[in-house]
Amino acid sequence: NSSAFASEQVQAFFLVQEGLELAEKARDELLLKNFLPPTDSNYVADPWGDFMDSGPTGPYRHCYSNGCGLEWNTNGTDLATVLSCATVATCKLNYKASANRSKFTYSTVGLFETTPFTRIIRFIPHGNNAVEIRSEVTWRSGSLIAQQKVEAQTFLYNIYATP
Repeated sequence: NSSAFASEQVQAFFLVQEGLELAEKARDELLLKNFLPPTDSNYVADPWGDFMDSGPTGPYRHCYSNGCGLEWNTNGTDLATVLSCATVATCKLNYKASANRSKFTYSTVGLFETTPFTRIIRFIPHGNNAVEIRSEVTWRSGSLIAQQKVEAQTFLYNIYATP
């Protein structure tokens, strides 16, 4: 039982760290699109504004409200569509051995194994140029009654802001 719990705990630490890294990738993808020619259909005029947009059409709006699920797209280079974690069950992670990049996914399409892990990522604005990112992984281990939780946080900044 102890070694099974330790294994789950190590996986949870990696999953919580991956959540922070996916949020950073989300910010960076928008910032990189600002360097495209304005005539390009992928051009983003205000990348930080889009990243901070918690309104009804903001790309990361779910991350600012109930929390969200971020994961790699099937191509392994881009992020998939942001998942709303309005119910905790929607952010339950599954294991997919055939995945390109991360083997853990929110998807239930194709061959997958259920896992005990749920990951929710939350964005909390701090002024106009900073966002606190909280990544939380929860799971139940064996016959333990209490739910286990690992949480990590970081801050992302508008690195291209002019002073």
